[in-house]
Amino acid sequence: MGAKAKKILAITGLTILAIIAIGLGMRAFFNYTNGKKLERHLAELKASGRLVDISKLASPCPDIDNGALLWKAAEYLFRLEKGDKGPLALISDISNWKSFSPEDEIQLKALIERNRRVIQLMLEASAKPCFRYGDLQKSVLERELPNLSLMIQATKLLIVDALFKAEAGQVDEAIDEMLEGLAFARLTGHEPLLISFLPSMANARLIIYNLNRLVAEAKVPVSVPALSRIMESLDSEGWRKAMARAFKAEYAGFCFENYIQAIKGEVPSGFYSGRGERFIYWLRRPLIKSEVIWVSERYQEMIEAAVLPFYKNEKAQIMANQEIKIPSKYKLAGLLLPQLYAVMAKEATLEAMIEAARAGLACQIYQRQQGKYPASISDIIPNILKEEPLDPFTGKSLIYRTRENGFIVYSLGTNRKDDGGKMSPMTQAIMEKDDDWSWRQNW
Repeated sequence: MGAKAKKILAITGLTILAIIAIGLGMRAFFNYTNGKKLERHLAELKASGRLVDISKLASPCPDIDNGALLWKAAEYLFRLEKGDKGPLALISDISNWKSFSPEDEIQLKALIERNRRVIQLMLEASAKPCFRYGDLQKSVLERELPNLSLMIQATKLLIVDALFKAEAGQVDEAIDEMLEGLAFARLTGHEPLLISFLPSMANARLIIYNLNRLVAEAKVPVSVPALSRIMESLDSEGWRKAMARAFKAEYAGFCFENYIQAIKGEVPSGFYSGRGERFIYWLRRPLIKSEVIWVSERYQEMIEAAVLPFYKNEKAQIMANQEIKIPSKYKLAGLLLPQLYAVMAKEATLEAMIEAARAGLACQIYQRQQGKYPASISDIIPNILKEEPLDPFTGKSLIYRTRENGFIVYSLGTNRKDDGGKMSPMTQAIMEKDDDWSWRQNW
């Protein structure tokens, strides 16, 4: 090799070493500066109480008070046979109330008797003050979670049992069972986990819808005390607070637990397992620290929005059916940043059903007292309801219409259009039509 070639190789080698040194220097600089920014960000969150240990988001729950222990026993005992889910699915069809066929009724009654103890355990659990299924000190990936699909099926079974009792003339017992089922849904929704909160909302919506069916189809008019008991059990604000707590837990738990490893310089579980990938992770670590701040800020925006009524939450209205735009340089954010705005829309749907139910029950109480339905919602204020229930999607009065022997009261829903009180299946966050949420009698 000639002297000239050796000189070129030497210069090339030195250039490469210089580039590597500059790159490593820049990486060290950004790692340090981004690390300091992250430290300040986390210190501010902790000082303001916005970043807390997930176990601090729930009150102490000793075994004697823990409804989850009863539910665990119910999970073990619950038995569904082939074909049972078909008849149970009729409870989920909220487009209209459908009578059970003789064959379905026979099958459902056999299913109820086979799982009678399961229903009893759910009712017993509903009276407990807390629900703690897994150890909150464990990471989300290691924590034991309830069988949520089974919980939905068991709630449907409880509803069917109550409807059969009402058909047999045991209306008060049926209402009590439905309200205890609603209490169970609220209880499970207060465990600080988003994954538990979502099916709890779904169960509450099913129960409220079928409470309307029970009251509307009762062979004798439901008594005023029973109507009042239902009305007093319905609470919108409690669900919104539970949602905000679930959002905080999602951030403090699942999201932050994955990023905390990056903060410590460790490799997050399930990522960068190979040697080459580990080296890439090491190079990207300064960027991951920056990503933690970006994701944290998005979470704080959504947590703050969660406590607002939906009609005051302009960003949630816009973002409920959109994906959050994530910078391409942030690789973990897509997995760790759920679509919480869509959850807000689902929770607002539950609030809409609750407020329509409260107004509808008050109208029925008025009818029992005055012999006719009120001419407008204002007629039930303040003697039956202290304040007028508002549509959570518009902040305005619910739509109320009457005819000779019936009425309907409803929210305009996520599309904020008057669809005549028609409701759509609860499978999407946003509906293009038939998106009203109602309480009705002879309508």
